[in-house]
Amino acid sequence: MLQTITLVLVNTKNYTIVWLKIWNKENQMKKILFFLTIFTSVFLFSQKPTVKTQPTTKSDGYTINIKTENLAGKTIKLSIYSGNYKQSYKIDSIKIKTDAETISFKQKQRIIPVIYQMAISGKPAKSDILVSNGNILNFALKGDNANDLTTNDVLNKSFIEYQKMPVSEQKNIVLKMLQAKFPQNEALKIFTLFELRKTLKKPNNIDGVTFRKSLLNGLNLNDKAIQLMPNAYAFLNNFFSSMPIDNENYKSGVDLLLNKQNCESPNFKFYVEWIFKNLELHQSQNINDTAQYVFNQYVNSKTCLDKQKTFYDAIFKKLSSFTKLPVGAVLPEFEMKKINGEAYRFSDFKKEKVNIVMFYDPLCEHCQTEVPKLTKEIEDLEKETNQKVGKLAVLNGNPSLWKDFVDKNNLKDWENVTYKDGDTKTQENLDAFANPKYYILDKEGKIILKTYGYSFVRSQLLK
Repeated sequence: MLQTITLVLVNTKNYTIVWLKIWNKENQMKKILFFLTIFTSVFLFSQKPTVKTQPTTKSDGYTINIKTENLAGKTIKLSIYSGNYKQSYKIDSIKIKTDAETISFKQKQRIIPVIYQMAISGKPAKSDILVSNGNILNFALKGDNANDLTTNDVLNKSFIEYQKMPVSEQKNIVLKMLQAKFPQNEALKIFTLFELRKTLKKPNNIDGVTFRKSLLNGLNLNDKAIQLMPNAYAFLNNFFSSMPIDNENYKSGVDLLLNKQNCESPNFKFYVEWIFKNLELHQSQNINDTAQYVFNQYVNSKTCLDKQKTFYDAIFKKLSSFTKLPVGAVLPEFEMKKINGEAYRFSDFKKEKVNIVMFYDPLCEHCQTEVPKLTKEIEDLEKETNQKVGKLAVLNGNPSLWKDFVDKNNLKDWENVTYKDGDTKTQENLDAFANPKYYILDKEGKIILKTYGYSFVRSQLLK
């Protein structure tokens, strides 16, 4: 029997509507099946892929509301990272007045969307949250454990739950799924790439340069969010250590990382400063040529000198440390004075198997953070290895703050000295202008490392 079929396709942005009319009173079941087959086929093959997207807004800044309970007198601080989890900088803080209070962190200016750290002053716990321009985020916190932060925001709720997972392959899988669910969140994308690649090992069937290129694949190296990621240092460390550390391999890595960049590039200073820090850790591997190469090839330009003079001078100063008193040199003799005013000669220093000479200024913020941590670690290492470490602390700052700093930072069992009045030559001879500054020496007084590294000191003691 003749039948009339009318098929109308109406295309929309993400799918196709099918309108099908069949005029025939017989074989209704066959016609229904025919309709379903046509509809399904057209729908599946004509629709564009859809993804879940976050609401977009033209607004700048953010509003972060936190409903608190039982936190009267406590201060909640909001911080951002600077390359690693150990370095965070407070950008805002609010002291809570009552046991039931909602506080609000507000920023009207445009921000770089990154991971923010939320913590309670004086408490070790923290929670990381993802913040973008235009966000109005609502959280709740009952009690003084920042790990107990909760929210109904889907992205941050999942991100907080992810943080609580133990380190494992399953945790990485969860992170990949979260990033796939929110592909438009650039901060999450960078964090995920760094997290998945910071421990990735080079397969035996590809060369080192190809592997390094694969680590950079998908990254915009000029994205300002990179230097504010808590896992950026770990990623860079794996990038360079994926090949044996020597001058040739390190230079090739520098060329890949700094390709087409200069002093005006957004992350140039961040990369170069990290490179010099990393080179200091590897000075025992005789890679001084690399430091000279980085400076000459990328820093020593008219652009850097004219537009980034402070940065230029700082890197030039660091460069001198690779040539003045290099690893393997013997720390020269010097004369100073003790905290009680008595004369002191470096030749009087009783050298152990491993020795630390530390220079510091009580007003230096990094010294205030690092010195108490270092003294505790050395004390624990001495107990663990049942060996003494030679310890000399040299004051680089105001003598009026000296005794108080020694008392507060567990330096009483160190030899504490400073420069004699009017002496400026010794500091120059020892290249000791940075604070804090470290020399690790062997029993003969030879420099074996020009920075402090807990693992390195421990390995030397256990030799």
